[in-house]
Amino acid sequence: MDNNYNLKQEQEKTNQQRYCIRSLISQIIAYIAEDYNLTPKQAMQKFFSTKISEKIELVGTGYYLEGPGYVYQIVKEEF
Repeated sequence: MDNNYNLKQEQEKTNQQRYCIRSLISQIIAYIAEDYNLTPKQAMQKFFSTKISEKIELVGTGYYLEGPGYVYQIVKEEF
């Protein structure tokens, strides 16, 4: 994706969108930690090594509107 577009999109996020994204990421990291018996730090590293972790941050993808279970299934496909 175009870095200028990503920067503009990031700047235009509302507080509600930021909250939804953070909440979704937190829930997915908790799922990873539980399913793979990892510490929260290890789960974060595993999550942020995926391509979808970048896409979740982008409002235009709409991932932040999806349920954590659905997005987690996509994350697991990358493992």
